[in-house]
Amino acid sequence: MRFTYTYRSSDGQRHSAEIEADSRDDAFARVRRDLGVKPIKVVAAVEDSASRRGAGAESPSAARRAILLLAAGLALCAIGGGLLWWRTARRGGGAPYQIMTPHGPVTYTVATPLPRQAIPGDRQRIDAARATAFRSSAEAWLARFAEPGRHVGETSGRAEHAKGGTEGRDSTRPSPARGDFEACLKEPIRIASTDFTEVVDLKRIVTGMKREMRAYLAGGGSVEGYLGELERRQRLEISYRERAEQKLNEMFGGADTASRTPQSSARGPKPETLKAAYAYWLKANAQLQAMGIYPLAIPDALRAYQMGMDIDE
Repeated sequence: MRFTYTYRSSDGQRHSAEIEADSRDDAFARVRRDLGVKPIKVVAAVEDSASRRGAGAESPSAARRAILLLAAGLALCAIGGGLLWWRTARRGGGAPYQIMTPHGPVTYTVATPLPRQAIPGDRQRIDAARATAFRSSAEAWLARFAEPGRHVGETSGRAEHAKGGTEGRDSTRPSPARGDFEACLKEPIRIASTDFTEVVDLKRIVTGMKREMRAYLAGGGSVEGYLGELERRQRLEISYRERAEQKLNEMFGGADTASRTPQSSARGPKPETLKAAYAYWLKANAQLQAMGIYPLAIPDALRAYQMGMDIDE
């Protein structure tokens, strides 16, 4: 290969010459060793550069074409990504989106999971949301089991049907098919900026139940098995709360603590009875709260007892 080297003579003048070498480093070394000249610059000769381009090296114009092609590819990727985001947002995918309504813009965001728990607030809103707040019938079905210890009315009857019974089953409202549940697991639940707090909590709890259901299926379970577990768990929670309410009622001699004052005597319950009942009411509600179950209402007599304790303290 031929290389052109540039050097400076003793009088300060710049000169150029050519030399044959295997590489640029070899040319640099030969100029210094054989000619005794310290080169300023060593580059490949013009014809060698041209031959390398003919052998496959990129010319400046080829490099520009490559850059343009790369830029075009990136632009297409960006456009494709934008279209994918738009389609995902329209069908309720992962990205937030906004729609215009006669009352102004409404923003939709993906619900984050929340464990099953009692939902405070307006019970009518909560009950209505179970039937109207979800796009999927499977999600609406799960919403009926969102609050631990709450009576859900009619049940799917899967567990009872397996045993040959019909207790708690409403034939006028069959549960969604297996495919409906599997399909709802693939789509997120959206929260609208106009949703009430009760509706937001309900949607987040159902989101958590869907995550729980995915884990159940990933562990080898079935849709029917998960729904059966939901019903069994709900019955146990209802039974646990009912036993606590019954025991509190029995401490007042069988009076209905939810609607009436105790009737253990004409003058009301004894102080020791109130003290024991109040202690039990606190303990039972602490346990119910730990399980996410809505608490026992405080009886009128215990409310008066509580107020008396606060005043004395």
